[in-house]
Amino acid sequence: MKKERFELNKLTPVVSLIVMLLVFTVLTKGSMISPYNLSMLIDQSVVLIIACCGTIFVSAQGRVDLSVGVNCAFSAVIGDLAYRATGSSLIMVVTALLVGVGIGLVNGILISRYKVPSFMATLAILIGLRGIINYIQSIVSVNYASDAIMMLSENQIKLPLLILIVLIFWYLFEYTSLGRYCKAIGENEVVASSVGMPVARSKIAAYALSGLTAAISCIFLMARLGGTSTTMGTFFEMKVMTAIYVGGVLVRGGSTAKMYKAILGAFIVMIIENGLKIMGYASSEISEFVQGLLLMVILFLTVFFELRRQKVKKAAGQEA
Repeated sequence: MKKERFELNKLTPVVSLIVMLLVFTVLTKGSMISPYNLSMLIDQSVVLIIACCGTIFVSAQGRVDLSVGVNCAFSAVIGDLAYRATGSSLIMVVTALLVGVGIGLVNGILISRYKVPSFMATLAILIGLRGIINYIQSIVSVNYASDAIMMLSENQIKLPLLILIVLIFWYLFEYTSLGRYCKAIGENEVVASSVGMPVARSKIAAYALSGLTAAISCIFLMARLGGTSTTMGTFFEMKVMTAIYVGGVLVRGGSTAKMYKAILGAFIVMIIENGLKIMGYASSEISEFVQGLLLMVILFLTVFFELRRQKVKKAAGQEA
């Protein structure tokens, strides 16, 4: 019976993806699965998938990173300034990556060393950096991406890089001690610490990786948009969180966190967004409303199943 429940849990995100694809195929009268739209769907999913690959380390610990969107935007803006100063796309990319990792390290240190709740720490970073971005872009005109960056918009370059990035982070999360530590912290941080796991270092590393993928995604986003913008990364963190939770990762994290769930969740979110646009609901407000509604449902179900799990565990303890 346990094995059946386990297999069902593994298949849930796959079934959800198929159901959403079928629903929007019917609602859009087949437009959803046209070759052109499927190509667009994959193209639009790249940035979200990359961001999810790093944020899953944070989610596995039962924590959140609300700074993903602003980190993406800030890394792009600072990278753009580096490009203006040097004219080098390589320096721009390296600068953006360093900024992204740096912001992630700040988050991790605040949370692990100073015990600031992840929600408050990353929210403070979000608000502070968004103000800095607005100030910079008020005195420096928005710039276009270089030709080298724009090459990332070509599928023959973008898709192989996406596959490489996914494989690297998949290996790190599923087959290294860091991934195991993150899941153990999500299951029970006290126990993880008592058995000698490097809890503090694992938290810092998780947020650093989340910052790294936010910066990588900003480079691909610049290629797609053709440069930076004043609204870049706005509400992107909500989209990342929705993707991870819709994919079947519980809010408490732990062993439910799987890389494939985050990736499938990203596709589910983009199918919903893409389907709404085809149906004529192209405004971001409608898309954000649907994503917010999804998050509310997921949180409700998470609380419900967590209470049920605790009840079953308590009953089992009494029987013993």
